[in-house]
Amino acid sequence: MARALVTGGAGFIGSHLVDHLVEQGETVRILDDLSTGRRENLERALASGRADLVVGNVLDREATVEAAEGCSRIFHLASTVGVRRVLDDPDGTLRN
Repeated sequence: MARALVTGGAGFIGSHLVDHLVEQGETVRILDDLSTGRRENLERALASGRADLVVGNVLDREATVEAAEGCSRIFHLASTVGVRRVLDDPDGTLRN
């Protein structure tokens, strides 16, 4: 079975999707810069051996291409979180 990539997978919603995919027997790669997501959110999935974490930012083309290698599906959940962050960097929010 091919692998799924979840960007922003260490966040609240992303980590729940990762857990669900792993519970369904899928193999998952997570790309997250851990700026707002937490590695602790992934403990169960990582311990299963069916998930791996790549610490990186989706705005880094090389990291994203490398993380997507071998993946047949991509769930893009990486985003800027928090009103203050969005207001302080609206252009960065749109790029994300």
